[in-house]
Amino acid sequence: MSIFKRVFFIMHSAVRVLRHTLGTTPAAVFTAIPFLFLLVLLPGCGSDSPERESRVDKLLKSMSVEEKVGQIMVGFFRGATLSAEQQQRIRDLHLGGVILYSSSGNIEDTTQVADLVTSIQNTARDAGGIPLFVSIDQEGGWICRITQGVTVFPGNMALGAGGSRELSAHSADIMARELRALGITMNYAPVVDVNSNPANPIIGVRSFGSSPEDVARLGTAQIDPYRSAGVLCVAKHFPGHGDTDVDSHLGLPIVRHDRARLDAVELYPFKAMVAAGVPAVMTAHVEVPALDPSGLPGTLSAPILGVLRNEMGFDGLIITDSMGMGAIVQGWGLEEASILSFLAGTDILLFGADKGHEPSEQEGIHRALVAAVTSGRIPMERLDASVRRILTVKQNYGILDDPYPRVTWQASLASAEHTAVARRVADLGVTLVRNDRKLLPLTGTYSIPVLWPTEMKGYLQPLLAELPWLVPCYAPLQPAPEDTARVLETVRGAPAILVGSYNLSSNTGWRDLILSLGPENLVVAAMRSPYDLVHIPNVSAYLAVYSDRPVAMQALAGLLAGNRFPRGLLPVDLPGLYPRGWGMTTF
Repeated sequence: MSIFKRVFFIMHSAVRVLRHTLGTTPAAVFTAIPFLFLLVLLPGCGSDSPERESRVDKLLKSMSVEEKVGQIMVGFFRGATLSAEQQQRIRDLHLGGVILYSSSGNIEDTTQVADLVTSIQNTARDAGGIPLFVSIDQEGGWICRITQGVTVFPGNMALGAGGSRELSAHSADIMARELRALGITMNYAPVVDVNSNPANPIIGVRSFGSSPEDVARLGTAQIDPYRSAGVLCVAKHFPGHGDTDVDSHLGLPIVRHDRARLDAVELYPFKAMVAAGVPAVMTAHVEVPALDPSGLPGTLSAPILGVLRNEMGFDGLIITDSMGMGAIVQGWGLEEASILSFLAGTDILLFGADKGHEPSEQEGIHRALVAAVTSGRIPMERLDASVRRILTVKQNYGILDDPYPRVTWQASLASAEHTAVARRVADLGVTLVRNDRKLLPLTGTYSIPVLWPTEMKGYLQPLLAELPWLVPCYAPLQPAPEDTARVLETVRGAPAILVGSYNLSSNTGWRDLILSLGPENLVVAAMRSPYDLVHIPNVSAYLAVYSDRPVAMQALAGLLAGNRFPRGLLPVDLPGLYPRGWGMTTF
């Protein structure tokens, strides 16, 4: 940016601020103008500071090929503390980042997580290396790696049902600040896939809904709050994973729409996110013949990534979904796929805790990438371009200077104020879809059985605490005949039966158990997929809760007891039954 443009931009912005702070009189504003010129000329001011650029360039010029390759890798590891093996991996591979998982034993409590992050960054610092991205999947709702000691939100589809852009931004601000308090600097969220397929096995309630406009509106609201907290948000999964019926962890999904439809639906939120300044985008392991007829998934496809980089003008970080997922390794293998993905245009290769994979594989991948660079298969200019992007983002987000937990922010973790916002999201989202026989609200004058999957028993406890007149009855998600007989005997004669449903398209045994109860006295609460009603279309009362996190269970309790009126509206169509936007606002 030229000095003249910098002067104009900063002066224009500062004058607007001064008019609010010093008053609206010309004298008050112009008195401060000489000081504004000093501000413009100070080192580091303006978006393209030469000092900042030179710092990145200096770092880049000092790095070996091995160090550069390490920066494009983000890998998982095992354990709640940093083992000697993982310390060595950080030092030897010069890893650009790590990803934390509860399933890998990385997460016990918030104090332990903050200590772990400190150890990670100390390991890099003591070896003279570059601070790492510490990343996580903390979407809210179904996908949350940290569930204790932080504020856990009910998730995107609850936000979609509530429809509040303000709450979307507020929830992002809280999640980002709590993550940064622990030293986590990258969150793989928000999901901006448009969930238009009821049979989608992997997106579902992780999406804001089936309207591309609403997904864009709620997704873009989260960018600035994350940035203000010093955490990268990552829009995912480009070019769109919402209209698939295959889980890319297991196989390769195909999105068969033409380009016009893709532009109107799948690509629409990503274009909005790019325009709003999202710093990073995660790729999808999906095949999109209209964008690339070769059969390559988006993560490996230069034409598909070219839509993001060239057509949309995105100059941020392109990050792969985990390279160990079935959609990739079944066809190409980790090492070759990593090279192909980088050549296609990604900047960061993510190696998550996928089934059957070990952290030690990262060493062979690093060697393969280094060999591809030294042989000329990966041009040095291509590697430098990605590493420059990575270093620039680390600098802009303060990671190069202070990657450590923000201890002073930790007092607000799971605070009453933060929890109240999560509860507002849940209260606004729970949707009363049907109440045909006026079974709701339930009365507390007599006991009511609540049928719940044994596997989800722990999630029911907040509801039981709120409504002590509920009597739990548990059965497996795939009940045996004797389980069904026991349930039928237990609920016989009950004036109403509350049932929690969980993704009935895949849990067909639970669907059959619900159908065996008869529809007349059933109140079904869909705890994940709102599409469950399609599989049990005759039940008398039906609620879409979108989440079984404690705040969602408390919101459900308030509605069941009639302590508040329902407010949520369906963010998706229920085919053949109810359109998007439907919801009862009274009993």
